[in-house]
Amino acid sequence: MKLESWHSSEDKRRWKIVRTDNYTDVPGEIVTADETTGECSVHVGGETKTLSFGAGGIRIVGRRR
Repeated sequence: MKLESWHSSEDKRRWKIVRTDNYTDVPGEIVTADETTGECSVHVGGETKTLSFGAGGIRIVGRRR
């Protein structure tokens, strides 16, 4: 799965990023995310951070309601 910057914020709020090495959530609001490359950009603490967890290093999963 892949979330791009052109997806609406409302759409992206339905998802969260989980690391596959330790199954913890990546904090912040998703800007972009790509499960294939393991790269993501998140908005956290007033700034945008780009993170790379390696190929297959993240999963994009639905948030519980």
